[in-house]
Amino acid sequence: MLSQSHKQRYLRAINLPNVGEEGQLKLLDASVLIVGVGAIGSIASTYLSAAGVGRIGLIDFDTIDIGDLQHQVLYETSFLNRPKVRSAQAKLQKMNPEITIEGYFEALDVRNALKIIQNYDFIIDATNNLHTTFLVNQACVVANKPFSIAGYYQYQGQIMTHIPSSACFSCIFEALPPQELRRSFQGGVCGFSTGILGSMQAGEALKYFLHKDTPTLHTTLLVDCLGVFDTQTLYFKKLIRSKNPSCPVCSKNA
Repeated sequence: MLSQSHKQRYLRAINLPNVGEEGQLKLLDASVLIVGVGAIGSIASTYLSAAGVGRIGLIDFDTIDIGDLQHQVLYETSFLNRPKVRSAQAKLQKMNPEITIEGYFEALDVRNALKIIQNYDFIIDATNNLHTTFLVNQACVVANKPFSIAGYYQYQGQIMTHIPSSACFSCIFEALPPQELRRSFQGGVCGFSTGILGSMQAGEALKYFLHKDTPTLHTTLLVDCLGVFDTQTLYFKKLIRSKNPSCPVCSKNA
């Protein structure tokens, strides 16, 4: 049962269709790991904290640079040179002291990925780093965890979600692209485009918890598809992508 404090704090969400007090209790009992607390992750973590997800993990090895402030809106000028994960953890905990914010000031790699990921209900890859994305994809498939992946280049963004029965990232992208396509920030970063991605990833996590174990789960999430958009032209499209029966990660023979 929700406390009176929870009822007051989350009233606007409780009044939404498909949420109610039961849905808010689901969120308070849920946990999300956000890999990368930069342009996308700072937005996703803010909305998930405000929504009352009970336990949120943040993992990032980077510190705050002045060039980050243009598009990583969780941080302030006074935070320069501090670890992103520590600054985000403190600010989000202050914003919502009724939830738990956990921080990992380290990189996610093959040594720790499974150990960390298995402790959370839903994983968000917000790194915009394809090496890490492939790692998150593989670790989540092994751990049987649902996850959302998002990436950007200038004004363009793409996003997908995986649940155990749907296509994984490797079903859609089998290998890393050429090196020259991997450093997206060198081509510039559009803050409101990454903000859209972070909001969408937070939404995917929230919808997962609210629709879990219901017939509507598959239709409410961006599964078996790739959502793409361009904020310069206002182009939005959902590209249908099927599970690859020969996928090296999620197929029966993997």
